[in-house]
Amino acid sequence: MAEVERLLLIYGSNNSFNGYANSFLTFAKLAAGVSLGPPRFAVEGSGSNGIDAETRIYLGRRLAITNTFAAEDALLWVLALPDVYLRTPAVRCFDEFALLWALRFNQKYPKGFAVKVPTKTIDFRYRAASGAFEVEVPGEHEQYPDIAAVKTSTNVLVTLVQSCTEELEPFSRFVGRKPEARATMQAAILLPNDLLQDKSVGAFRSFGERIDAVIGTHGRASTTMREVIKMVGFDVPADGKVTSALGDQLGNILDRIDVAIEPDRRYGSGTPQLDDKVFLFKAAGGGPVDQDRPPYRSMKAQVEVSVLAAAADGEASSDELREVIAVIRAGVALTGVEQARLIAFAVTIFESPPKQARVLRRLTDRTVEEKQAIANAAIAAVGAGENVKQDEVRFLERLHKSLGLPSDGVYSGLHRTTKAPDEPVPITVEKRVSGIPIPKQTETAAIAAASVRIDAGRLAQVQKETQAVSDLLTQIFVEDAETATNSSPADLAVDSASAFWGLDEAHAELVEYLEIKVQITRQEFEERARYLKLLPDGAIEKINDWAFDRFDEPLLEDGEQVIMDARLRSRLAELREAAT
Repeated sequence: MAEVERLLLIYGSNNSFNGYANSFLTFAKLAAGVSLGPPRFAVEGSGSNGIDAETRIYLGRRLAITNTFAAEDALLWVLALPDVYLRTPAVRCFDEFALLWALRFNQKYPKGFAVKVPTKTIDFRYRAASGAFEVEVPGEHEQYPDIAAVKTSTNVLVTLVQSCTEELEPFSRFVGRKPEARATMQAAILLPNDLLQDKSVGAFRSFGERIDAVIGTHGRASTTMREVIKMVGFDVPADGKVTSALGDQLGNILDRIDVAIEPDRRYGSGTPQLDDKVFLFKAAGGGPVDQDRPPYRSMKAQVEVSVLAAAADGEASSDELREVIAVIRAGVALTGVEQARLIAFAVTIFESPPKQARVLRRLTDRTVEEKQAIANAAIAAVGAGENVKQDEVRFLERLHKSLGLPSDGVYSGLHRTTKAPDEPVPITVEKRVSGIPIPKQTETAAIAAASVRIDAGRLAQVQKETQAVSDLLTQIFVEDAETATNSSPADLAVDSASAFWGLDEAHAELVEYLEIKVQITRQEFEERARYLKLLPDGAIEKINDWAFDRFDEPLLEDGEQVIMDARLRSRLAELREAAT
């Protein structure tokens, strides 16, 4: 045996010699009582007219113990058959094939594959390469049932091999074109769904961890399409355009880790572009919905039109967004996931409203009931604002005209929905008395009165409401807002907004608070941010962006502790002095 093994090292490349020499070694080892070792899967085919000796002995031992084969034993058997050959997808991706085989086999044969154990035991005979002699080979194998004598049909196993191979064809084609991308998300998405769930493919596992870090314990987050593409590991399109195919592919990937995205083209929205806001939230299977189901279809149209109405005056307030969300929640015919998708959709398009002409054009085929519901939703959104603007009224008139509804419905609807003016209420009968007459206005005073004045209070309110739209992201999937802490903004009595120009009042106040504290725990920071109606992560990003613009470096360091850069504290003092 040692001499034949030495010769194999020299002449093993000769197929004929290789076959004869290995056959000799196999039977010589059996005769000498030397173990052959475990069998190997015949990935490239058995290459012989019968099942190899290693497989016959291994499966013979199994049949001596049980009459059922598990997935691995069945695969070993079927691949050892002389007339079974794996196709390219299974050969190229054998690891994935073996995992898929185990899944499909266990689904089909949860108790194992039953085999009728033959009475015939294994009988090996060695025939010399020269054909000069033939001899029986003794050994322990003679006590085991012979798998080669089994009469149970293997047709169902061969069919299962073929179906598993077909399932792997898309993955195999991709790996064949780009072998270096085998471990990427682009390749992983082409694998069968349940294979991913069972194996937790590395690419999906790391992607899921990145998404979990973004959406946090609340299970939701707002970001941009660009960031989602980066998290998946795709290249950002060089031309800056996100195609519908790429959008669908990203949606399919998120489905695999039970995360939904809005807007989502697959459910009736447009494809978000690189810098468009998107909303992610946890939902089983990616939160699939039927975009043509009447209640969902009708409510989505109401949401789009309501957002257009709210944005008609150029100012989308948090009250108007709350009203849109309230209408969605009141839709009793909607499922939970439909409401979640519609709320997320409303939040994203509130910052980037769709084109009026495109939305209005799609409303012509609606039923009378749908058209009235759409008009009512738009009126409710406008009426939720502090004041109804002329541009909003004009939009409502245009909407009613597009829907074929009478325009007087605009005014009657607004009267029903607008808030009563916040003015003094008379509690006694007015009694006029004579007094000093009011002098007539001078020409200069009249001109001044007729000129436009900037209402600083109103301007601050608009800025606050704009910020509040983003703040709603932390509340839209819960019924009640979180309880505020006992801290009071009176603790910081400095007019920080004027000192830190470029930051709104809430962010400036947060900077002031950290300037005093220098270092606080992450929990305390989150509580303070929520009290100021800010998203904690968004607040850090905004403050650091502001600091980069002024100091070319970040102001805050985020971790278990939120720390203000000590070197920049003096710079903040300089800003405050300059403002005063």
